[in-house]
Amino acid sequence: MDKLFFNGVEINYRVVKKPIKNLYLEVKDGFVEVRCNRFVPKLHIEKFILKNAEHIIQKLQNKEFFYLFGKKYDKNGQNVKEIFKEKLPPVVLKYVKIYSQKMNVHPSKISFRFNKTRWGSCSAKNALSFNYYLSQLPEVLIEYVVVHELAHIRHKNHSKDFWAEVEKYLPDVTKRRRDLRKFEKLL
Repeated sequence: MDKLFFNGVEINYRVVKKPIKNLYLEVKDGFVEVRCNRFVPKLHIEKFILKNAEHIIQKLQNKEFFYLFGKKYDKNGQNVKEIFKEKLPPVVLKYVKIYSQKMNVHPSKISFRFNKTRWGSCSAKNALSFNYYLSQLPEVLIEYVVVHELAHIRHKNHSKDFWAEVEKYLPDVTKRRRDLRKFEKLL
């Protein structure tokens, strides 16, 4: 593991070489993982880390906290994933029940898992999957994700018809999408 210093703060990092075009950075527990092509020089990697140093330090310091339904809590040694597993399904299922009736769409299956990149998904067979990390979001944003995925049962893309469907049930969808992007930066 290598290290850098930014304004007196130590940033530990690990480089993972992959056959990819871009540099990717992920804050892990106590260090940063940078994924990049094997031809990227160390100097370029370190510049990339330093460019994102403020964000990295903030995320490293926030690891002692977690968000649950939009509120920040101290970890206090709790198993956060278990809390998410317990708390999220009843909230999501409540909104699925409400909106599947309103929208007259019915998922073939509902599942939950820990994903790194997606809040939810809808399969070709209308099975919905939701990310346990949704537990971190305020409930109003969870509601948006549920309606978004239910709308995919009728529209398998992000066409104008899809967005019109979402907006029909959530007139403030544009604000919720913006709020979701803002909240993602905290996580």
